[in-house]
Amino acid sequence: MDLNENVSCQFMLFTGYNVKHLRPMRWYSLLLILSVLLVGPVVDSQAQVATSTPSLRLATRQFQAPDGMPYLEVQAEFLGNSVTWLAEGDSVFRAAVRWTVIAYDSAGTVAGFVKSTARTGPLLVQGDFVDVARMELAPGPHVLELEVEDIGAPERQHLEYETVVDVSAPAKLDISDLFVVQGVAPASNPPSPLTRSGKDILPLLDRRISAEASRIPFYCELYGTEDVFGASGAFLVVAGFRSLEGDKGWATETKRFFRMTAAPVLPFLEALPAPPAGAFELVVQIMTPEQELLVSNAVGLECVSEAAQDAAVAAGSLAPFVLSYNDRDSLLALVETLIPIADAGERRSIEHVLQGADLRQLRSFLEHFWTVRSPEDPAQAWRTYRREVLIADREYGACPNREGHETDMGWILLRYGRPNTVVQRHNGTAYYPYEIWHYHKAGQFNNRRFLFYTPQVVGECFELLHSDHPRELRNADWLDILKTRELGHSVADSRMNQLGNRDTYSREEPEDLFFNPR
Repeated sequence: MDLNENVSCQFMLFTGYNVKHLRPMRWYSLLLILSVLLVGPVVDSQAQVATSTPSLRLATRQFQAPDGMPYLEVQAEFLGNSVTWLAEGDSVFRAAVRWTVIAYDSAGTVAGFVKSTARTGPLLVQGDFVDVARMELAPGPHVLELEVEDIGAPERQHLEYETVVDVSAPAKLDISDLFVVQGVAPASNPPSPLTRSGKDILPLLDRRISAEASRIPFYCELYGTEDVFGASGAFLVVAGFRSLEGDKGWATETKRFFRMTAAPVLPFLEALPAPPAGAFELVVQIMTPEQELLVSNAVGLECVSEAAQDAAVAAGSLAPFVLSYNDRDSLLALVETLIPIADAGERRSIEHVLQGADLRQLRSFLEHFWTVRSPEDPAQAWRTYRREVLIADREYGACPNREGHETDMGWILLRYGRPNTVVQRHNGTAYYPYEIWHYHKAGQFNNRRFLFYTPQVVGECFELLHSDHPRELRNADWLDILKTRELGHSVADSRMNQLGNRDTYSREEPEDLFFNPR
């Protein structure tokens, strides 16, 4: 395919805010990439080709369309060192990727679909580039499936990624999701996917910013102010950084007040002084002229001192809780226990990249994994999780050749915690021995069930047969399989994870217990 046609965005040429210090921190880069580690690129006279799948950073933001319906904006930054660059002469390069996003609702039905092609213009320097895709979605939880193809080398393996998002119902007065801005330029003609309110606005997809930046630009949209304050009515917007550590108060030197005039939709592009190093929320609030708070929204950020980072890298310093591990193979085994709660990119790193990693790389991964999830006390979060792994090993360790945390029951326990109710039918049943676990809340989804069974009839090695959780195994034939003890029956031949299949209520005992847990 010709990479020259229909150039959608030229991402390297933005002007406006000085964003030198807004780029992602170096020592986190491996862990932010949703792909396996790249082998050294291969260069020939025509193209530079990376040997693994394309890699990206990904963010999802919710906004409202002019008619008030919510839509999701999927922002993707494709990493320049993971795609194929086609040379034009000695010093000009182009790259392009085709990417597809499919959204499924909680019933497994396709709720949204978008396909986009991101192409660079002719560039003297090969670098990362950004594209944005938008889709209208009804309120509620959705599973997003993403696929990325390198157009310059279509024979390469595609990147596949999955994440869960929860679309909120629009409120009368509301603030969209916030994002830090990497650069601003006059609007493209014709408008590009980055065009907003007369400007092209390039989002920063990393949630790390530098304490050395003079200003932190950001963008959001305000909805419904005209309905609340009247046409051209006055109101206040307060923005600033609020600490997530210590007293969790405002970083007062960053707090700003803006006097605004009401309108149906108000784009809000501003910049604040950078906070000191630490964990913060970037907060935007709508207030009455009397400073009564009406609505607020925030996004978590980590402000990192570049000098402190350089010193840490030079000193090789890591958190004490990871320095206690001195055996590479033992630490790798511990890192592998994170797979049930890791996202798709982290799982790829654990299963592929880290298998050949040294002790320091494993320590760095473990430290970052828990710092992202629990910045206030990553060591305690790791200890708590380790206890759950030990419980899973003790309770579900009867399967041959598998630790308890590697079994289906162990996986679900570690991913979603303890079930609220458990139904056990191990003996005295006309069906295979089975258990039903019910969760009031499993991840982002409410009222979810997991049915395990043991086709060996004897023993305690239970397998997940069916769940109504969108991220787990869904098997339309689960009741037939549960009551079939004929030799040669294969679960692989059943209707697993098919869209549109719904459970029917036959009043048989397992189905009654599944839909009415007690």
